[in-house]
Amino acid sequence: MKRLLFTFTLLLTGLLITALLLAAGGRYYLKKAVIQSYGSIIGAVAEKYPEAEQELINLITHPDRKTTARGKEILSRYGISSATLELDPPLMQNLYRYNLIAYLLLPLLTGAAFASATLLFLRNHLQQIRGITRYAGVISRGDYTLDLRDNREGDLSILKNEIYKITTLLREQAAALQQEKILLADSLADISHQLKTPLTSLTVLNDLLSENPTEEKRALFLERMRAQLQRIEWLISSLLKLSRLDAGAVTMKKKPVPVRNLVEKALTALALPLEIKALQVHLEGDPSVSFTGDFEWSCEALINILKNCIEHTPEEGSLEILFEENPIFTQINIADSGTGIAPEDLPHIFTRFYKGKSAAPDQVGIGLAMARAIVEKQGGDITVKSKPGRGTEFTIKFYRKAS
Repeated sequence: MKRLLFTFTLLLTGLLITALLLAAGGRYYLKKAVIQSYGSIIGAVAEKYPEAEQELINLITHPDRKTTARGKEILSRYGISSATLELDPPLMQNLYRYNLIAYLLLPLLTGAAFASATLLFLRNHLQQIRGITRYAGVISRGDYTLDLRDNREGDLSILKNEIYKITTLLREQAAALQQEKILLADSLADISHQLKTPLTSLTVLNDLLSENPTEEKRALFLERMRAQLQRIEWLISSLLKLSRLDAGAVTMKKKPVPVRNLVEKALTALALPLEIKALQVHLEGDPSVSFTGDFEWSCEALINILKNCIEHTPEEGSLEILFEENPIFTQINIADSGTGIAPEDLPHIFTRFYKGKSAAPDQVGIGLAMARAIVEKQGGDITVKSKPGRGTEFTIKFYRKAS
């Protein structure tokens, strides 16, 4: 619209200049007609009365009202007035035709100029709209390579830029969806593999039981079957929890979580493996330390981290748990005296189904992945540092929300 108004302003300026030029031309023709009329009168009078020539010139250049009135009175006696004059010399005819053409040409030029500007404006906009339509068709076919951005002013340029933003978002979502499909396929393959091992063991044990073994072997087979069933149950439960986190079906509560109570509950859930390995647990921190989050899910994350530390710590080892807070975040440090993590495994320990070199054969590799998902779901983060033979330290931070 700004460009259209600017064009119309230029057209109006041009038309005004044209009107002024036409008016100047009409004035020129009118002067010629007056001079010709004066010349014929003065010539005739001066020819008969030469002494009156100067007086006539003075009357033309400095008209006198009384003389003019007397002249009009004389003309009226002969029936000559502006209403009855039938004289139409060629110059007056040319002046009439000139004025007629000028008065007709000016509105025609005005209309043509405005119509041309409007048509050009509409044509330009229609071309842009058709371009946007073609672009939308290309996008609907899944091609996100075209660039529609426009740095000019105007509503259509703004629309193009907004559509390009949507296109960029769609491209990112399509890429993310493709990546999710790949991850889903990999996850299903991993889950199938993880379930296949205990199911195969159960099948073998069931075949052995069908051969009527001794009571001692029967009890051993049943105990092994129970262990495999517990493993399957834990695996399925963990996968369901991970699926709920991935799908965004988990709503984290936002309540004060006392860190000491949280750590003590997690340690209670792991009391048996701690006792079996005779691990020493050192807990240090102010009982008033807390953060805003979900107690149960945070406990689940802490159990998975502690379970990993217990599995990689030899008998009679130790666990150091320290928690503290500051105006920015609440921090929980968990350090073990275990075997540590190999440098090449360290960047991948939070990757789902990843098993490092020191992992036990029956480990699945989803505990730490689930712990990180839970912590990040609450706006926190988890990091790890380790050296082989010197133990591993996990650091969990729950950030405070700005009020």
